[in-house]
Amino acid sequence: MAEASLSDPTPFADGRTLVIHFPAFTPRITFHENHTLTVEIIDGDNAGFRDTIPYRAVVRQKLVVLSWKEQVGSAVVHVLDREAGQTYSVVSPAKGGLLSLAGTIEWG
Repeated sequence: MAEASLSDPTPFADGRTLVIHFPAFTPRITFHENHTLTVEIIDGDNAGFRDTIPYRAVVRQKLVVLSWKEQVGSAVVHVLDREAGQTYSVVSPAKGGLLSLAGTIEWG
């Protein structure tokens, strides 16, 4: 898969994808023009889940903070380390609680 350039200030071009490999599930995120994204769980727990929502991204050299709130009420924050190919993520499910996750990332 293609890597996001570290000098690329906007790795979220229309149609660009990001696949995150967590131990229990794999989401694919597809970015769209108007600051929206589609998140799809393509493998593991909750496979088949799909949502298109607005997102916010802050890009700082090698790191990106990517966040959104799903229509079901869950809030998601990813800290993407583009150089290491890793993410550190926190999910606050709509039903309550807090999940801390770590995974690897692939840009497409």
